Amino acid sequence: MKNLTCILLILGSAAAFAAPCDTKRDLLLDNSETKVWRSTLCPNQQLPYHTHEHARVAIPAENGMLKVIYQSGKTEVIQLRKNQPIFLDKAQGKEAHQDVNITQKILHITVIELSKD
Repeated sequence: MKNLTCILLILGSAAAFAAPCDTKRDLLLDNSETKVWRSTLCPNQQLPYHTHEHARVAIPAENGMLKVIYQSGKTEVIQLRKNQPIFLDKAQGKEAHQDVNITQKILHITVIELSKD
């Protein structure tokens, strides 16, 4: 019984200190030539529908899978490889879309938007 109590206390303490996940976008730089932000996507969470005016480079901090859902109904899955940049052209960003984290871990993606196409 004593061992069970200790285990429950340890598990309860670990859960209390686990960091909650908040799907968000933090702006890091915004000027006339570029915009840089860091997106945090919690497991099975999505960003609201949005568009982009310019080409972008996305750099994931972790391996993972990102599902892109377009308002037209089209979908695509992007394989993310840790620290491997992905180029996203201007045309891809023009159609309203949502980005969905389809993995079971938190994804952090730094995005660099190139203001001059």
